[in-house]
Amino acid sequence: MMNDDSKVYTFLHLAIVMFCFSCAAFPDPITSKERKLSSIGKEKVKLVFTGFYRYEQEKKAIMETLLKRGLKIDPNSDSELELILQKKEPTYKYIWIHRLNLLATFLSGGFFPSHIRTEQTITFRYSKLGDVERESIYEIGMDQWRGIPVIILMVFQWPNQVYKEQLIEATELEIKEI
Repeated sequence: MMNDDSKVYTFLHLAIVMFCFSCAAFPDPITSKERKLSSIGKEKVKLVFTGFYRYEQEKKAIMETLLKRGLKIDPNSDSELELILQKKEPTYKYIWIHRLNLLATFLSGGFFPSHIRTEQTITFRYSKLGDVERESIYEIGMDQWRGIPVIILMVFQWPNQVYKEQLIEATELEIKEI
């Protein structure tokens, strides 16, 4: 038979586990900024990934997308396509509401969902013999919700899957520009 203290500890332990593993993400539309409008043709390029050290699956999906769309990869080519993934500091319109939300989530044991904003950029930089010929920057963002009520949504909006889909979408938008 469980006493009241062990029931409370069991409940808190379950709430913390549920809070840590239940998360849903909702993507923003991808926006683009471009520099230098001259483009590299369909010749072979050397492909370089920068900033993908934690995102091997995403890197592989991007490479498959590029190969399916006809990009030819040659490690000895003078032309280079560098994909740069950079994390940005998230911007919250009202930072005090964000902090209050995190506190409410913590104090409620995850019953009140918390909101976290994630923002990154992926840059496609084309260069030939070291000179940058074209650079396209795509901004990727998503809103993540964590907490017990999010368990139902997380099946369809798992953050890793949403992020991977956003990177593939940005790659496909870039391929249309080539």
